[in-house]
Amino acid sequence: MKHYYLLPVFLLLHTLLSATPAPDFTVTTSDGQVRKLYQDYVNQQKLVVLEIFFTTCPPCGTHAPYWQTLYQDMQTAHPGKVEFLLLSDKSADTDPVVNAYLASKGLTMPAAGSSGGSLAAVQPYKSGTFGLFYGTPTFVVIAPGTGEVFFDIRGNSPQETMALIGQQISDLLPVQQDCFLKSYFDNPVPDVQLTVDAPSFDTVFTASGSYSVSSITPLQSASYTITPFKSDNPLQGISTWDLVLMSKHILGLDPLTEPWQLIAADLNCSGTITTFDIIEGRKLILGISSAFSGCGGASWVFVADPGDSPANGSCINFRGVKLGDLTGPYFSPGDPADDRNRARLSIENRRMERGQTYRIHLRTRQDFRLMGFQLAFGLDPAALRIRHIESPVLRDFDEQHYNLELQRTEGYVPVSWLADGRPVEIGSGDILLTLEVEALHSGLLSDFLRLRQQLRAEAYEESGKVQELEIEWSEHLNTPGAEFSLSPNPAGEAVFLSFPSENEREILLQLIDMQGKVVLENTYTATKGMNGVELRPGAPLSGLYFVKKDGKAVGKVVFGK
Repeated sequence: MKHYYLLPVFLLLHTLLSATPAPDFTVTTSDGQVRKLYQDYVNQQKLVVLEIFFTTCPPCGTHAPYWQTLYQDMQTAHPGKVEFLLLSDKSADTDPVVNAYLASKGLTMPAAGSSGGSLAAVQPYKSGTFGLFYGTPTFVVIAPGTGEVFFDIRGNSPQETMALIGQQISDLLPVQQDCFLKSYFDNPVPDVQLTVDAPSFDTVFTASGSYSVSSITPLQSASYTITPFKSDNPLQGISTWDLVLMSKHILGLDPLTEPWQLIAADLNCSGTITTFDIIEGRKLILGISSAFSGCGGASWVFVADPGDSPANGSCINFRGVKLGDLTGPYFSPGDPADDRNRARLSIENRRMERGQTYRIHLRTRQDFRLMGFQLAFGLDPAALRIRHIESPVLRDFDEQHYNLELQRTEGYVPVSWLADGRPVEIGSGDILLTLEVEALHSGLLSDFLRLRQQLRAEAYEESGKVQELEIEWSEHLNTPGAEFSLSPNPAGEAVFLSFPSENEREILLQLIDMQGKVVLENTYTATKGMNGVELRPGAPLSGLYFVKKDGKAVGKVVFGK
């Protein structure tokens, strides 16, 4: 009769043993870290795999490379959700011995020896509480959340044992089918707020790059909507060049063709691209407004990909589009800033006296076929005030292209201008902008005025070339009847001379060294108005040199900066 009852009793005993949760333990690993089973792992919804071993155990060494591979695979498949832990059952396995074992076997998971409390931690698994202990290595899987023990997972070979452990991990940690939050160039979009609305349930959470709702129980038998929202700095990724591209599209000169560009260009979320969108962008760039009107506070638009209705724990892929960014890093594989060239803008430095008003000219150092530009003049509002900005070369440049209000509150004046579809021809030495400024303190202009990073200083040419702008200060020379400027000073390979002429005529320009030797001599045809010419010696120079115009000294320059 007892043979008839043996199998049911064994099954009952196995069920009772399996239902016993893992006893808690605290060990100090051989690298000095304190690890608590429940506090650090089980209660944090992390799965733990234990290997009971000792350092001179031959089968443990045989299993070691497969154990390491499984560890790496599981860490990749379940990031942050799985930990492997080696626990020795021999008192001879102190920390130095355990560390030597890990190094010799190439093992990277934590391990604890007898000096770290491993003997007490493994004792319940050797006592018969969870089943017969057949020796080392013995592998134990402890479930996340519950602490349920899956004892002595063992195959006919190390490879088979690892496969069984991997299957047990997969059963306890099914891989969620995440949906992505990416741009149209597959860049992950961070910090997206997702709102899930179901008939009798709603929730809001934040995700970056991907998300899943499969673990939300109330959604398992319901249909629902998922709405992404992202509101960060609306200026991020937008520049006057984006407005130039929008203008070309509206005028039919160069229509936008990419779907994401058509979305990005709709700055007021009206469903169409019009001049109002350009006005919206300019207000943002100039600091007149701080958000995209009509977009509900959002600075991104998300498009479902595909647009199926989610249900029963499924989700939707979303493509994110940063409003206003028609060219930037959210969409293009590389950063276009890497390919930008630098262009210099020359300003004559001068001493300013408190209470006086001055007209400051910002000149170009090269030729442009200009479609637009942007920059921000930074200043000390206690020392300098910009009263007005004008341009003799830019069509329709007026007060709508800059914002003087920010100089009092933020310490800078943003400027943004774009052409009406036709480029503006600007020659080297031309005055791009004239600033009317009032000195509130005495001192050098260069101490009070600079370019600020609130708005990246850039010029946009008809060819599509984007050039970074920088200020170069030139020496201000007071000469009877004329103003001459030399920049840069000190100079490297060349110096740029700017001067006015009352009429068109031939002039002689010379560079003279301290001994009176002529090192450069050129004839130049001056035109009426301001002129600019580059003086470039044929060989490198070093030291102080005089600049002469028609035999008269008009300034001095130091070469060899």
